[in-house]
Amino acid sequence: MGGLIEEIQRDALDSKVPIEALLRRVKLAAAKLQLGDLQSWVEQELNGYPGELPAYRKVVGQPAAWNPYNGWIPVHDDERLMEIISDARVGQSAASLRDLLDKNSDGPLHLQVPAGLVSQLNQMMKFQTPRMVLQISRGHIVSILDTVRNMVLDWAIEMEKKGVLGHGMSFDAGETKMAQAAMQTINIGQIGSMVGNLGTGNSTGDITVSQASVSRVSETVAKIKQSVPQLVEEGADGAKLGKVIEHLEAELATQQPKPSRLKGLLEDARSALAGAAGNLTSEGALAMIAAAMKALGS
Repeated sequence: MGGLIEEIQRDALDSKVPIEALLRRVKLAAAKLQLGDLQSWVEQELNGYPGELPAYRKVVGQPAAWNPYNGWIPVHDDERLMEIISDARVGQSAASLRDLLDKNSDGPLHLQVPAGLVSQLNQMMKFQTPRMVLQISRGHIVSILDTVRNMVLDWAIEMEKKGVLGHGMSFDAGETKMAQAAMQTINIGQIGSMVGNLGTGNSTGDITVSQASVSRVSETVAKIKQSVPQLVEEGADGAKLGKVIEHLEAELATQQPKPSRLKGLLEDARSALAGAAGNLTSEGALAMIAAAMKALGS
């Protein structure tokens, strides 16, 4: 009888195995091997993401508004507004995404824009609409699920290389220790792009950040700092956001700010804003953070 790691490899290679079934096997292996970070990622893929998303689940969509006479029509407004509302944050469970693909074989997929955000956008746009969606291509969803499957396969291959295979559904004490040791060198960002300790990330191989990039980050930090009271009112984590802003200001004040440090802190800022997602102020802040990270080369 093959071990659990080999079964995971086999299922990852078989496109007929539902993604949620594959993830449940990984969850079992992670629990038995006591791999907390991996288990946390798997649970979010199985149940949906309540907060910050990994990079592979962030895509750009086409905003569309409902017109009672013409159906869904593309929304084209000023560039800043489009930047705010075009960011599609796909937080649904992997099973929900698979079901969405199965039920929609043609045309773009629709992600509903929260009613509260639609109401706020109606005050800014040149026309009124009762509903809005983000239209995204099926290829984006396929890519998300393929990324998950590939990450599972990569992890299982790495476990095999380290001598962790399992015996049936069990692992011995030696395999558990080897798996835990291996996870110290496997970049968890490649598995789940998790946000860990404040501002963590690859601090090696930094290049000197350009003055233009520093200015973009400084402007972003200043604007978010001004909006903290409103962001907290909308649901942001005020304590965490305040601490992140302090660290960002300190890093920006150094002679040569490190891009990896800035990007790590900006990721933490995004995480602090997760509870306010769907509100116009937070969406604007998230758009500014995304632009700042792009300027840093993210």
